[in-house]
Amino acid sequence: MFFKSQKTIRYSPSVNGNRRLLTVNQLRQMLGPEIIGRDLAYKIARQHGIRIGRRLLIPVRVAEALIDGRLEELVTEKTSSDARRGREGLQ
Repeated sequence: MFFKSQKTIRYSPSVNGNRRLLTVNQLRQMLGPEIIGRDLAYKIARQHGIRIGRRLLIPVRVAEALIDGRLEELVTEKTSSDARRGREGLQ
């Protein structure tokens, strides 16, 4: 039985109105769909994003690093922080 007053709560990845996480489509819009294809966007999301339920979300700082050409810095930073947490062998 469904209730009319029951509402679906949608996840809004923002803090104080500023988006902190992007969907794959939002990443493509930000970078330009003619520059980044769907497959590459999903590959970036799997490597550098997070999964919440079935959704893949990409931090805005990853998108900004792609634009600025400094994604390698984030990869190095993530690897060193994982090592500090004892996650060296986990991928």
